[in-house]
Amino acid sequence: MHPFELTTARLVLNQPNADDVEDIARYCTDPLFEQFMVTPWPYERQHAEWFVEQAVPTGWADGTEWNWAIRARADSPLMGVIGVRHASGMIGYWLGSPYRGTGLMSEATRAVIDAIFERSELERLHWECRHGNVASLRTAQKVGFRYAGVADGTILARDGNPVSSWVAILDKHDSREPKAGWPSH
Repeated sequence: MHPFELTTARLVLNQPNADDVEDIARYCTDPLFEQFMVTPWPYERQHAEWFVEQAVPTGWADGTEWNWAIRARADSPLMGVIGVRHASGMIGYWLGSPYRGTGLMSEATRAVIDAIFERSELERLHWECRHGNVASLRTAQKVGFRYAGVADGTILARDGNPVSSWVAILDKHDSREPKAGWPSH
């Protein structure tokens, strides 16, 4: 698959590139990443370089994973990253701390969901986050995922052990409206 750009009312989603390495490395040192993400810890520049130089282009080339940088304009600095793993249909995302709480992630996630269902064979998306990551939970709820409960996540912790996770699903033909049944936090 060739990488493609997505646009929304406030955002452009395009490929992370070498100019984004510093921002990725800086954002991923946020203590919330240690607590809620499975990115390497401590996160170092070499991890961001590997992601941009190897993981992103390889994922697009072999169709296993699509990743986008989230930006205000095509040439703007990176605000976050969103992607999907095709084998599992797992969608994941993060925003740098200056951009959280603005509704940008919900906007980006809606665009990615539409693109995945239009341009791939996936009929269902999965979402999970470590139990306690309320911001990620709220995004999944806002874009129409159906809450499925708490379970051992499919994404393992850094030590290889299962993580207690909130999980949800979204079928291709589901309404994108928020659904009842989510935890209230």
